[in-house]
Amino acid sequence: MPNLLIQGPYGPAYLVALKAPSNTVGRAAINDVVLDDPRVSRFHAVLNIDEPFVTIEDLASKNGVYVNGQRVSIDVLTHGDMLTLGDCHIRFVAEEQEYSHIEAEPMPSIPGPRVDLGRPRK
Repeated sequence: MPNLLIQGPYGPAYLVALKAPSNTVGRAAINDVVLDDPRVSRFHAVLNIDEPFVTIEDLASKNGVYVNGQRVSIDVLTHGDMLTLGDCHIRFVAEEQEYSHIEAEPMPSIPGPRVDLGRPRK
């Protein structure tokens, strides 16, 4: 299972193991991953594990979710990604991941029903 190496604004860094299928992240004590930071929303984000992918989704937090310095609403994580939530810096650790980058390929045509204009209709 993947882990988070968390460096909060107070105290030393610590490691948190993620569990399937999801992990809530925020300031409230009932989250799976609790961050002691006033800039983190009570329910800030959720990490979803759907092997082999792990995604992070912003739960409409005030200060946002950043992956490698870019604000995201949802993103797929890869080993070594740096997450920023409030003043917490978090490294995503998943050394056993089978991929290191995801790239979408363009679709060859517009999806939908095909119409053959050369044939008469019955």
